[in-house]
Amino acid sequence: MERLEERILPVLAEDGEADALWWGGDWLSRSNLSSMADRDEVLLREAGFGEGHRLVTLVPNCPAFLALALAVWRLKGTVVPLNYRAGSDVLLSTLDLVGPFTVVCGEGDDKTEIFVERYPVSRMPLDGPISSLSGKADTERTDGDMAVIFATSGTTGLPKAVPLSHSNLLDNVDVCWSVLNLGQEDRILWALPNFHSFGLTLGGLMGLVHGAMQVVVPLFMPPGGTLEAIKEGEATVLLLVPAMVDFLKRAIIHGAPRPESVRMVVTGGDRLNLELDSASKEFLGVPLLEGYGTTECSPVVAVNPSYDSRKLGTIGPVIPGYSWEVRDDSGKALGHGEDGILWVKGPSVFNGYYKAPEITAERMADGWYNTGDIVRFDENGYITVLDRATDIIIVGGFNVYPQEVERVISRHPAVAQVAVVAMAHPVQGEIGRAFVVLEEGRSVSARELISYCKGKLAHYKIPRKVDFVEGLPVSPSGKVLRRKLREL
Repeated sequence: MERLEERILPVLAEDGEADALWWGGDWLSRSNLSSMADRDEVLLREAGFGEGHRLVTLVPNCPAFLALALAVWRLKGTVVPLNYRAGSDVLLSTLDLVGPFTVVCGEGDDKTEIFVERYPVSRMPLDGPISSLSGKADTERTDGDMAVIFATSGTTGLPKAVPLSHSNLLDNVDVCWSVLNLGQEDRILWALPNFHSFGLTLGGLMGLVHGAMQVVVPLFMPPGGTLEAIKEGEATVLLLVPAMVDFLKRAIIHGAPRPESVRMVVTGGDRLNLELDSASKEFLGVPLLEGYGTTECSPVVAVNPSYDSRKLGTIGPVIPGYSWEVRDDSGKALGHGEDGILWVKGPSVFNGYYKAPEITAERMADGWYNTGDIVRFDENGYITVLDRATDIIIVGGFNVYPQEVERVISRHPAVAQVAVVAMAHPVQGEIGRAFVVLEEGRSVSARELISYCKGKLAHYKIPRKVDFVEGLPVSPSGKVLRRKLREL
């Protein structure tokens, strides 16, 4: 079975002086990255790290993260990238679940160490090998083919651990590289965080596997800094969640440099406000290619493959390698053209949640994975995501898909962002409630927005309440947290 390090290390050795990673204003060569991985491997082996051990990282995107991952994989261990800004409760519950050999923090990051006091902590500069190493060799050992474990909260907010194998990740990387028609002349922006599957698989690994250069940004915010990196590194391919497109647009309006090298922008990770497509064309130079994935699928499931063939408002067709079915709530396959929950099966799909057979049984059957997303296929196989099954609003017995309502409201010129969630109602059971962020300098009343929806939506789909907010709660990867809005 093919492994990531077996594909990446020959690429690094092929032309060692070639540029690999743009970082902090300069290019790091392939040989520099390879040498860093060599030194990490020696230090880990001497400390007792070996096959089946798990190593947690709490660092931003950086060359040192990639080198450390290569060293871990050479020793047949598993990388567990976590959000170092997540807070103690979330971090500790995930650490207790995965039982790491060590937790690697950035040098000078004293705040994180407080959160992980029960586990050995190692230190690493962001551009070099491990500087201090402390490990626990008697931790439980698991499958040596487990490349990465991602922590994901799903819809409940409780941490789940998603293990992905080397073959899972390589399949997704290879198919996406081919479908998007990328080449070694491309320079891929890696600004999505490494603890996000879209960020690590396509941003962090795809360029290494296929020999393309990567522009590495430790943190997307502030967006002006990311735009400077895009300019200096001459990034050609941007991998973004929709919220990032909006942030970049706003930064350019306020004087940040407008990119001139970009040839492709791929978005995923959250629903796309279609107004952002024209914004991307105006401010980034090209329109958007919308895709879709889940962590459990390594992550990409579908994407619009090119600007010539894209259908705006869809996530494109399912990429090669997957089998798919549309099923009802009971798991029964539906007929052609019927709306239902998307199930998928294929080499990118994981085998089940880490130490959670009961959750695995809820979401998997005979190798098929229940994405939890309600979709509609058109006659050419292009998919529209109607909503997550758990986000449906049931108004007087009728299903209302928040994304459909959001698409309408987002077309109003005063609206920058909108999210619609269910609100309890004594007669209808539930009604829609919209949370709206206004465009800078624009104004509109709740009554005007509700009236704007009339004639564009069935009466039961129109929100009965509109709240104006400064911003929507989002995850570290930019996905709107509807459950936080529902708690309001």
